[in-house]
Amino acid sequence: IQHACEDILLSPPLYRRVMGARYDNLPNSVRHLHDIFREGSAEGEASVGGPDNFLGGIVARLMGFPPPGNHQVHVRFCERDGLETWTRTFGRHSFSSRLSQSGTRLVEQFGALRFCFDLPSDSTGLRMEMRGWSVLGVPMPLVLAPRSPAREYDEAGRFHFDVPISLPLVGRIVHYRGWLRPA
Repeated sequence: IQHACEDILLSPPLYRRVMGARYDNLPNSVRHLHDIFREGSAEGEASVGGPDNFLGGIVARLMGFPPPGNHQVHVRFCERDGLETWTRTFGRHSFSSRLSQSGTRLVEQFGALRFCFDLPSDSTGLRMEMRGWSVLGVPMPLVLAPRSPAREYDEAGRFHFDVPISLPLVGRIVHYRGWLRPA
């Protein structure tokens, strides 16, 4: 009979790897939501603004974005081998994306669409600034990229998000904002 113990070091959470030491300066509520190891979830409420026009509505439906209104929100996080899958459920409407790291950038993938972000931050939270995107692996001009000046911040000790998404020449596709708490 043999007995052995082995320590296995877990990789730091994705946002910590991307942001480095700046991660430690984030508000507790923002940091805590991103401290993902294997599985996790959060719940809260969101207000959703819909598309500006018919074409924006088609894009919103294709992406699976929620309809306008106030919704209960549940976000499921699944981390495997340094990749995170976020499934966001607004009422009965769900959509997912995969997050990973490319150098000092966060990469978010929605099916064939891939977006690279810088994560400028301060003691109030972080912003997502798009620095590149591709479709089916083909780099696309930044001037044609969706606009999404998303931010995450703390308000009264609670994680808040504000995610507007628009397209050049089309306008707003969706704008969701609200709060989450770990479930």
